[in-house]
Amino acid sequence: MCIMACDDDSYVLDADGNRILIGLTLDETREFECLDELISNLSSAPTDDSRSQNERRWLVLYDKHEAALRIYYQLRTQKR
Repeated sequence: MCIMACDDDSYVLDADGNRILIGLTLDETREFECLDELISNLSSAPTDDSRSQNERRWLVLYDKHEAALRIYYQLRTQKR
């Protein structure tokens, strides 16, 4: 199982009670966590096409999560 070392404020529970990253689906969260672990384990390895694809996919998921996280926090702040 892939586990991302991350601040718990980045996660919410979905309708089924699964812990997901804000802005991502359950499948995307699992994919992101696995890619995050894979990339961190290969940080000193030479770059190849497979790694580049993994890094690009990680970045797409990261950007999607970060954009949703900004909106989430903005809405939480407005409700206070």
